[in-house]
Amino acid sequence: MATGSYPLIISGTSGPVSRTANVTLTINAATNQAPVASITSPGSNVTVNPGGTVAFSGNGTDNDGSVTAYSWTFPGGVPGSSTVAAPGTVGYSTPGSYAASLTVTDDKGLASAPVTRTVTVSNFTLTATPAAQTVMPGQNATYSATVTPASGFTGVVDFTVTGLPSGATGTFTPASVTGSGTTSLLISTTGVAPGSYPLVIRGSSGPISRTANATLTINGDFTISATPSSRTLSRGGATTYTVTISPGAGFSSPVSLTVTGLPSRTTAAFSPASVTGPGTSLLTLTTERNGQKGTRTLTITGTGGGRTNSVTVTVVIQ
Repeated sequence: MATGSYPLIISGTSGPVSRTANVTLTINAATNQAPVASITSPGSNVTVNPGGTVAFSGNGTDNDGSVTAYSWTFPGGVPGSSTVAAPGTVGYSTPGSYAASLTVTDDKGLASAPVTRTVTVSNFTLTATPAAQTVMPGQNATYSATVTPASGFTGVVDFTVTGLPSGATGTFTPASVTGSGTTSLLISTTGVAPGSYPLVIRGSSGPISRTANATLTINGDFTISATPSSRTLSRGGATTYTVTISPGAGFSSPVSLTVTGLPSRTTAAFSPASVTGPGTSLLTLTTERNGQKGTRTLTITGTGGGRTNSVTVTVVIQ
């Protein structure tokens, strides 16, 4: 029976006597009940690697009508929304946690409470050791790059390196790791000019990449000179030479100084004993009164950064 008010007449008869009563029957509209939404796929919260997809489907029920509309939202996903019961696969690229939601609407325009599934997009970090390394030209340099998973990461990470100097080559072993692990980067510096080179080691998985910085220094060389080239002194006296260290490109190590070829009863002292960067040291020779006479060739040697260079001077003791 349709909703509304209906006037009724109720009558009763007893013998010759009858009576009537007027009443009204009112039929009210039933209260509309909200539909119920449910997500059938995925069946529970899910974790994917960056670039992974999730298949979504759902349905709705309505006890006093029918479901006429579906509304999905996919924060962090592509596509970001849908209006069909089974929207299919949704792609996720950026690490994080996202709540996918479904709401259905019935034929009277009443919406259900939303139902959700949490989609976690995993992540990873990349570290490199050592942070800096110094080698001689032609020597190999080795770095380790380590992948550490986060939020359930199980993806494949491929490696590359940028910033290598001209002529250098870099090889990763292994070329990729799955989930977690360490790779070794071997850099060959044959034919590479001395200098300091910032490197960027990159690990990529799907649409994301992580980087670690490192520095490669290829030591250069230095030159050593001394002035004057010859000194004359009397026994019991002293004299000095100025020793100059001139570093070339890429050379930054301290240079320690020594001298050989001294005559007997003659001593030598450098001040300072080593030089870092361009600089000088004063070499002082002191003879005893009974020092050995004659002309001697002295060899002044500088050692540092894997390099050794020398210069000669002459001393005449009278």
